[in-house]
Order: sequence, then C-alpha cells, then structure tokens
Amino acid sequence: MKKLVIKCPKCKKKMKIMDKPAKYRCPNCKEVYKYTKSKQVINKILTIFKDAGQTMLDIKNNVKNKYKMSKNTYKYMNQVKKNMKNNPNWSNYHKEQREMKDVTGPKKGFRGFIDKLKKRK
Repeated sequence: MKKLVIKCPKCKKKMKIMDKPAKYRCPNCKEVYKYTKSKQVINKILTIFKDAGQTMLDIKNNVKNKYKMSKNTYKYMNQVKKNMKNNPNWSNYHKEQREMKDVTGPKKGFRGFIDKLKKRK
C-alpha cells in the first residue's frame, strides 16, 4: 500500500496515512481524520493530473537541454574549423600519436638499434 502525506484539518500539521479508506488519528492533536472512498478517488485523479504536468515539464526541459547542447556543439565545431584553417597543426593530436608509438617501445635487438640511428639522421 502506498502512503500519503496529508494535512490535519484541525492543527494543519502533516501526517502520513495509508492509501485505503479508514479512520486515522493525528499524532499531534489526536483528532480523528476519516479517509473515505470518495477522498481516495479524488486523490487518485489529482495524482494523474500532477504526474501529467510533471511529464510535460520534463519534456520541455529535455527539449531545452537538447537545443542548448546542439547549439554549444555547433559553436565548438565552428571554432575547430576556424582554428584548422589558420593552423592545421593547432591540436597536438599527431604529436601525441607519435609519442604514444614511442612509448609503446622501440623494436628490440640489433634491427631496432639500426632503425633508431636512421631516424636521427
């Protein structure tokens, strides 16, 4: 069973009740609150509308977020394109790739030593 949080009609403080028709006693003022079948139906209908409203807000926020992300991506890609025109080696991608090949290690043995000497010349 789902629990509901309602306000006591007498003291206006919150109290938790089960989602089934019964009589509940307020823990603060000891007033008896009667939760009827009609109140349960009304609460379920209100919950449907609240959930639908929340879904609409989520959809709106997702659309706004996707628009903002695509706008920022477009700006970034324009910046990259501009920098590539000015200086094709503006990023150190190729340099890093060469360094990674060097880190993986030269060929071992006499052949690797010869290859290293050839690169120096």
